[in-house]
Amino acid sequence: MLTITGGTFARRTIKTTTRKKTRHTPQSARKALFDVIDMNSKSFLDLFSGSGIMSFEALSRGAVGVLAVEISRKACNSILGNKREIDPLMDLEILCSDFRRAIPSLVRRGIAFDVVFADPPFDEEYIQPLMAVLERSPELLNFDGMLVVESSVREKEFVSQGTGAFNLVDQRDYAGVVFSIMVKK
Repeated sequence: MLTITGGTFARRTIKTTTRKKTRHTPQSARKALFDVIDMNSKSFLDLFSGSGIMSFEALSRGAVGVLAVEISRKACNSILGNKREIDPLMDLEILCSDFRRAIPSLVRRGIAFDVVFADPPFDEEYIQPLMAVLERSPELLNFDGMLVVESSVREKEFVSQGTGAFNLVDQRDYAGVVFSIMVKK
């Protein structure tokens, strides 16, 4: 079980999947990130959603139009179960898909977000393919939006190299994870 750290649903718990591959963002790191990012009335895309905890954290802090993208059917069902338990009417959509298909599909449909958060599995060589897909799809991020990529300390350099579409504006290390914060060029 994970606990939502702040906002409307603070201290509510969400059930997690038993998948061994799912790694959860530490509670102190989640709190620190959402203390920095104002989510009020902002849309939020949660790539590699896993348990969906980042989506629930964003919603708890006032986000609207939240989309959780996760490839595991088991994890998608877990997110849906937590949504039903916390608030079945919350503004959370779940897309059970690979990020390489989901991102271009969203762009083709003209859907963009204020905050795009990506938490790919650590040290499994997802950072470079993720950044390549995002590079080809900068329209996914609204004009004044923010891209946040969570990575291990070892992968931080791959994100910090930047891209042609995004400028790295900050990197923060919390509880052994690194949040790389980028904006559109």
